[in-house]
Amino acid sequence: MKILLTLRQPLFPADTGGKVRSLNIFSRLAKRASIHAVSFADPLSDAASIQEMQRLFEGYTPVPWRETKKYSFQFYEELVTNQFSAWPYFLAKCRRPHFRSTVEALLQRERFDVLFCDFLQTAVPLLHCTFRPKVVFEHNVEFQLRKRKWQVEKHPIRKMVFGTEWRKTRPLEARVSRCFDHVLTVSEEDQRTIQHEFGIDHVSTLPTGVDTDYFRPLGNHSEPGRLAFVGSMDWDPNEDGVVWFLESIYPFIRQAVANASLVVVGRNPSSRLLALAGKSPSVEMTGWVPDVRPYLSQAEVVVVPLRSGGGTRIKIPEAMAMAKAVVSTPIGAEGLPFQDNKQIRIAEYARDFADAVVELLENARLRNEMARAARREVTENYSWEAVVAKVEDVLRLVTSPGKPGRVGEMTRDAALVIP
Repeated sequence: MKILLTLRQPLFPADTGGKVRSLNIFSRLAKRASIHAVSFADPLSDAASIQEMQRLFEGYTPVPWRETKKYSFQFYEELVTNQFSAWPYFLAKCRRPHFRSTVEALLQRERFDVLFCDFLQTAVPLLHCTFRPKVVFEHNVEFQLRKRKWQVEKHPIRKMVFGTEWRKTRPLEARVSRCFDHVLTVSEEDQRTIQHEFGIDHVSTLPTGVDTDYFRPLGNHSEPGRLAFVGSMDWDPNEDGVVWFLESIYPFIRQAVANASLVVVGRNPSSRLLALAGKSPSVEMTGWVPDVRPYLSQAEVVVVPLRSGGGTRIKIPEAMAMAKAVVSTPIGAEGLPFQDNKQIRIAEYARDFADAVVELLENARLRNEMARAARREVTENYSWEAVVAKVEDVLRLVTSPGKPGRVGEMTRDAALVIP
């Protein structure tokens, strides 16, 4: 099978949950199929990543683009200006004619069996592309992710931005879901949401995977009282969750456990978050690190205090694979079939979250039992090979000869005017 794969960015370094998931899937799929990948890339800052992509795939075409740095003056200027656009900012900045023309030129020049779009950002620009079949991999239900951020945001300007973003995203996400031949999601919750919101049935779920050879107990002793959070800090749900944890949860933990400390591991923390963390000597912000495992290994408890977001959190099964007890909010663990009080602790409210963390810090037997149960569950049921097998099943389905077409539906939807 020959696949044309569109990606928002090179998969190296794999420093976000989405890139980790995509790299693990597509690197394995590349051993079983011919893949030509296309992605945005900065020729200078992404030079090493471009070389890695060329080695990974049979073909790779970078589309030159330099993304505006988040939290910069230009970023905020673009965000404000985009409030007058019909497109949400996260999609508008990927609206590059050269990206679409590059993909269409490849489709004309070579014979591909399927067009596979990773993330909504690469699918929306190809809504009018007439090639069939087309598959989109939705790592999040994007409008829901932004709607949840809008629901919990207190700052009036940020709340206004998130409100306009989710309202602009929903109709575009609906068109993609209806126009593409198949939609892949990362959880059954996301699958049900897309089916219900957009009225489609050509959608299925990929199980969550984790590399249990890479993420495993390192054999060292954890640091008493140590808590860890791992995630890209330039992703709004992560920043919101850590801010909420520091302001509303961590003080209760410190009051009960005097030696409690927290390390926040993730790239590009904002000045707002750095200022908040700087108020407590027991809080460490690492920024980007080449390997998160030493920080997870030092922790007695891993916290996932997310109040918004979507998809599944790879950070949770990775921590479990390292035999770590995890405390999460319901949204943080959404889409993961782990059992509360068995492989994970779930707590929605600040005081309940703090109490769960304190109990695990003070009760080594309970903490270790939960960690062992979590490690056992992940190693037995969450291999990346099972995920890739499901992807292959979907690709065989959409490319099978005589498969009932949806050309009429595609033609109607493709005719819609995309602003």
